[in-house]
Amino acid sequence: MKRKLFRWLIAAGLCSWCLMGSPTLRAGQEGNDSSAKQEAQAQVGKFVQGQPPGTMAGRYHTGVELKRALQTADAVFAAYCRTPLLNPPRGFDVVHNVNADDRSTPRGWPIPVGMGLILVGYDSARRLPSGRFASEGEGPVLGGISINTLDCGSTSAETDLGRDEKSDFYYLPQQTGTMHGWPLAGGEVFMSKRTQPRWLPVSAERVLNVQIEKARKVQKDVDDASPQSAYAKWEAGHAERLRQYQETHDQLAKTNKQQADQMLATMLESEKQTEKMMASMVQPGSDMNKMAGQYQASTGKSLHDLEAQLNSLSPAQKAAPAYVYQGADGAYGVGQVVPAGTPGAVAVVYPNPDFYDRTLPAWEAQSVCISVSTGPRSQESPLYPTIQSIWKSLDWDGIALVLK
Repeated sequence: MKRKLFRWLIAAGLCSWCLMGSPTLRAGQEGNDSSAKQEAQAQVGKFVQGQPPGTMAGRYHTGVELKRALQTADAVFAAYCRTPLLNPPRGFDVVHNVNADDRSTPRGWPIPVGMGLILVGYDSARRLPSGRFASEGEGPVLGGISINTLDCGSTSAETDLGRDEKSDFYYLPQQTGTMHGWPLAGGEVFMSKRTQPRWLPVSAERVLNVQIEKARKVQKDVDDASPQSAYAKWEAGHAERLRQYQETHDQLAKTNKQQADQMLATMLESEKQTEKMMASMVQPGSDMNKMAGQYQASTGKSLHDLEAQLNSLSPAQKAAPAYVYQGADGAYGVGQVVPAGTPGAVAVVYPNPDFYDRTLPAWEAQSVCISVSTGPRSQESPLYPTIQSIWKSLDWDGIALVLK
């Protein structure tokens, strides 16, 4: 009986494999998969806030004003979503987060609000108890929207150049085109009715002074890390370390004098060996001393070159707009101040403090920044063509109506 049952199970299994290999059944399965995918792509999505709106107040605006700025951002978002592909979204949800952060806003400027957008598609192989297709998880980045952010499309130069007491430094955005008449730079569209220039030039003297100050700090750090400096610090702390060793010994000796004596002997021997090693490093000709000398010579030369460059400029040249080299051909050092017109040079600028109208309410939108680019990982998503279509079909005139 068992043998017959076993043969029946084997035969049933073979039949199952035969059925699975049947062209007719495969076509039916593929048809069902295709139908499910089409249904998932047509499923009506929704707008979802990933987290409650955030407000981070600074010195110049109240929490009430920040909440009104969030309402302004909601109006911009509503205008953004008037494109047919988002009204309503089909085949995906739109997850968005919004934050009003006023902590670094200069006095009199409007409140900046930023918003991020992510598309989340549907998994055609998984249905929820309600019958809807389940979400696939975090999807591609649609981009972002912000209001009252002056650095739209620009690259901060703080990492490369630093900043001074007057302002942050930026590289002048290179306009690459327009979107519905609005300038496009760095993958972002900047919209504003303001007529003042958005950026003002940073003088060559300001940039060089910041570079000199940074070079001095680097030189000090290198000097402090030299074998001579380390050895001097070690020697200066010798008496205090001996006092701590003895104190630890005396405490332990109250319960175990033999162990305390052994521990003290070990620490004193370690002190002796460390002192011997550090003393050898400061000897002329030691590898460590040679390496430190090379670092000190290099940082010293960099500082000297910057000081010489600044001193060589005339008053007019010091006051002229700064350009720094960003090329890759090695004609100049990256970040070096170079004459205007030098191939590979980029202008250094700072935000115009008078760009925004200080008489308007702080929660109004005086500028809107819309991202029309995204990272490579988002570009690999099947939803990326949809993202491009959304950008192309935005109601730019409707968004502009929110501007003051």
